[in-house]
Amino acid sequence: MATSASAEWMPPKDGMAIVLTDEKGKVLKGFSEDYEIQVQVDVATPSGIKTLGHYRIKRTGIWKLDTTRSIVKVANLRKTLPRISKEKRYGVRVSVWVVDRKNGVLYRGIGSTLLSTEDLEGATKRVAVTVLEKEPLPKPAHEGWYHYEWRPADDSWEAKDYVKVPLLIIDNRNGKGRLQGSISLEATYKTEFSATLAYGTDLEAKFRNGDPVKVLSSSVTIYGKKWVPVEGHYYFYRSIDVPEGKMGYIYIWAKPYYRHEKEYICAWGMGAYGCGETGRERIDVGIYDVNAGRGVNGYIINGGYEVESPKLERFYRFTKEGLQHALLKDDGISLQYLFKGISGNCGIKFGIGIPVGAIAVAFGAPAPVAGLVASIQYEKAGSISMDGGIQNYGPPITLHASKSAQKYKFKTGWFSSCSVEVPMGFYVKIG
Repeated sequence: MATSASAEWMPPKDGMAIVLTDEKGKVLKGFSEDYEIQVQVDVATPSGIKTLGHYRIKRTGIWKLDTTRSIVKVANLRKTLPRISKEKRYGVRVSVWVVDRKNGVLYRGIGSTLLSTEDLEGATKRVAVTVLEKEPLPKPAHEGWYHYEWRPADDSWEAKDYVKVPLLIIDNRNGKGRLQGSISLEATYKTEFSATLAYGTDLEAKFRNGDPVKVLSSSVTIYGKKWVPVEGHYYFYRSIDVPEGKMGYIYIWAKPYYRHEKEYICAWGMGAYGCGETGRERIDVGIYDVNAGRGVNGYIINGGYEVESPKLERFYRFTKEGLQHALLKDDGISLQYLFKGISGNCGIKFGIGIPVGAIAVAFGAPAPVAGLVASIQYEKAGSISMDGGIQNYGPPITLHASKSAQKYKFKTGWFSSCSVEVPMGFYVKIG
C-alpha cells in the first residue's frame, strides 16, 4: 500500500503531478461525506492559452474516513511547451469545482503554478486553491454523470503578433511646459505579468447595452492577481519627453489576450449526453508572452515611446483621480511615490495596471472590457520595486495619478476578501 501511494504522487516523466491543497497547505478535500472535485488545467504558452485536460477526483474511503488524494497528472508537456528558457516560466491555471452533494452546494475556485524548463522532465506541484464562489448546487446533480468545464466564447481574442502595450501614459495636453517621464525594470528579481479575472452571469447579453462603466461595475466581481501567465528575469528602460499640449507613452512589445469563457455542465452515460451553458461566465485578461532579447543576465524587453495618444479612448472612462502632487519648475517625483498613493490597502500590492482590456476592445471585445487591467510587477518580500519618475521642465503644475473607477477583489482568507481600487496605466495627467 505504501508503494502504491508513493507511485500515485510521482509525476509523469514528461509532465507534472498537481497536488491540490487548501490555502493552509492541507490536501484539498470536500466539505461533507459526499463530494467530488472537478478540475480543469490550462497553461500559457508563447502561442496562447491552451487547455491541457479535465479531471475528476472522487471521494475515497468508508464512512467518515476520507482518504482522498487530490492529485491530477498532466502528461506530454513538451508537446505544449517544447522550449522554455532558463530565465522564463509560464503559468498554469487550475480551475476547480467542489461538488458537495450532501449539503447541495457548489464551490468554484482557482489555483496556479509556474512551469520552468526543469519541470518538463517531470515535476510535482502543490497548488493552493482559493475558493471564489459558493452557490446552491444546480440541477442536475446526479452523482457521477455530470462535470463542469470552462470553454472560450467566440469573441475571445489573443494577439497573434506582438503589439504596443503602454506602461506609462503622460497626458500633458493641459500643461504649459515640457514633461519628461521614465520607467525601468531590472532583473534582480523576477518580473510577473499577472492576469485579472472577472466572474458574472450572462455577461454576453449584459455587455451589449448600457453605459460601459456602469455595466462593468454592476455585472462582475473582479479578482486581481489570480494567476501569472508569464514570469521571467526582465530588464527594461525608456524615457520620453512630452511637449506642452501633447500626450505621450512608453510601451513594451507583448502579446495580450482577452479570454471570455462560459461555464458548461456536461452529461454523459445512462442515455444523457451533451453539454449546456450554466449561465456563469468569466473574463480573463493578461499577457501571455513578451518580446525580449537574450541578455547576459536575463532578457531585455523590446519597447519604445511615442509622442501621441495610445488610442485607447475607452480606457480613460474607467479611470478616476487617485492622487494629486504639486511639481515646481525643475522638480521631479518618483513613480514609486505616486504608486504608493494609489495602490490600495489591506496589504495588497497590485503592480502597474496594464490596459490590456482596452487593447482587446480595439480588436473587437465589448466596451466594458476596457475597464479591466492586468498587472506587471516586481516583487521582493511582498513589496513592489520599480524605478522611474516624472520631471517638470515648465512652470509649476499639479500632477494627477489615476486609479480604477471600480474595485478589484483580493482574497485574504479561506472565505474572506478585501476590495481595493488599483493603479491604472500608469496614467498621469496635468490638471
